[in-house]
Amino acid sequence: MKNLLKVIIFVLAINTAFSATLENVALLDIKHGKDNFVLKLHSKKGSSGSYFFVEITESDKDAFDKLALVIKKLKKGEDFKLNLIIPSFSVSPSGSSYRSDSVTFLGTTPATESLMAD
Repeated sequence: MKNLLKVIIFVLAINTAFSATLENVALLDIKHGKDNFVLKLHSKKGSSGSYFFVEITESDKDAFDKLALVIKKLKKGEDFKLNLIIPSFSVSPSGSSYRSDSVTFLGTTPATESLMAD
């Protein structure tokens, strides 16, 4: 019985969400709504077909800065690294969604220091 309890606790610990810094996320798609942008993203931490969403809403006080970093990623491609810090991030299930007001956006290019919008 104790072994079963240990296995259950171990499985729960593996699947528990954690805060993560996601480096050089891939931008798969962008959808524009009336009051928001929804980014479909992929992280190297997930499997090749995995993805997650970040919704940037107009109520986010840093929405403009975050969108500016997304535009830089679109414009510069692999020459610009879009990094995210997401509290309670989990690589599974694929398709998880996060609101931008709790996500820190960071951007770097080879020639510059980190740019930050949180």
